[in-house]
Amino acid sequence: MRELPQPPKLTPEAIARALPRMTKPEVQRYLAVANGEYLHWEKLRYHPPPAGMTPEDVWHLVHLSRLSQRRPLPLSDLHGRAFTYWLSDSSLETLHEVDRWGGGNISFEEDAGDALISMRQRVLMNSLMEEAIATSQIEGAVTTRKVAKEMLRTNRRPRDKSEQMIVNSYRTIQLLRERLKEPLGLALLLEIQESMTRETLDNPTAAGRLRLESEEITVVDSRDMEIVYVPPPATLLPERLDKLIAFANAPRDPHDFIHPLVKAAILHFWLAYEHPFVDGNGRTARALFYWFMLKSGYWLFEFLTISRAIVAAPMQYYRSFLYSEQDENDLTYSLVFQMRATQRALGQLREYLDRKQREQKEMATALRRFPDLNSRQRDLLDRALKYPEQVHTFQSHRISQGISQLTARADLLDLVQRGLLTEIKQGRQRGFLPAADLDRRLNPKPKKKRRSSD
Repeated sequence: MRELPQPPKLTPEAIARALPRMTKPEVQRYLAVANGEYLHWEKLRYHPPPAGMTPEDVWHLVHLSRLSQRRPLPLSDLHGRAFTYWLSDSSLETLHEVDRWGGGNISFEEDAGDALISMRQRVLMNSLMEEAIATSQIEGAVTTRKVAKEMLRTNRRPRDKSEQMIVNSYRTIQLLRERLKEPLGLALLLEIQESMTRETLDNPTAAGRLRLESEEITVVDSRDMEIVYVPPPATLLPERLDKLIAFANAPRDPHDFIHPLVKAAILHFWLAYEHPFVDGNGRTARALFYWFMLKSGYWLFEFLTISRAIVAAPMQYYRSFLYSEQDENDLTYSLVFQMRATQRALGQLREYLDRKQREQKEMATALRRFPDLNSRQRDLLDRALKYPEQVHTFQSHRISQGISQLTARADLLDLVQRGLLTEIKQGRQRGFLPAADLDRRLNPKPKKKRRSSD
């Protein structure tokens, strides 16, 4: 990874030279852009400065404007220097959007209660799978989303380490939903890491415990194996993790309020900074973010795939950590990235819901000949039309819909009886494929009217 350029030193002479220009309108506009995007010196030096000023001059003003706003955190580096953060107007706007959407319920245009519950469950299961796949891909899992989803839907055993990582992530996300009433503790952190790394470590004994003194590690850039970060020594981890846990469990203080999304993002950075495990630190940190948001009442986060937004910009993700450490422990760089990733995930969810509702309306039109089919069966037929080669089983239908084995069996056998699915043998399992003429059965062409003779 290319070494970060060192920002210019803020000297008394530099302050005296730049400060008189602080109130000029063109400088204020520049500061608004620089702080809205939260530019690091690496990028800011290429932005044209106001007339008569150098990039170094405007960096000093940007730096001063941030220093006056920063709030200290209980997280400190090895020299005892506290990490700090502040929220620009653009960050506050993001938090407002998260509050509007993240704490509410998903609403659909459907009237039937059964359809509403079914679609909510389908969206949830898809989101859990997407998050499990993406958080594993960040850590190097190599597989396609199609293969990974097929594995999760059919409950197939993973074939390699990449697939095992995805299965672990999927199970861990479900585990976190069961731990929302618990306070954070070391036992829960260890449980999350063990669940994330099960059967994927070179040293299996490293799962579910903190790294040892003999296991001092460094974080390297996988492209050139250059060391980019050296975490705190293992001997300090118990004390430092106690502070993280106390911060996570601290009740809301009206005199020192931290927005839940900001606090979740801080916990994400904090755990990654401590790097308490031999492996699985990133996945555990992202799981901690997810757990804290759900615990804080933001139920829509069950349906968000934050990690997919990170996969789309992995270098920005990693550099936000480096920026924070290099620029006087300014954690804002990491927070801004996390908030933007959340904002993108919210947008993707809204687009997904709009698309699913359009598809459901189209399917309702196609299924007018079968008005008594339930919403689960309609969803399965929709998938069958899109992916005619996909084999469905009682197990895959049960997992996708979050229903009992008995209900899944009844759904599929009913579709076979109607001639919409055909049954095949798949080893010891019974498999189901769309009928060869499924499209015609669902969309019969109207018979041409004979011309009446005069």
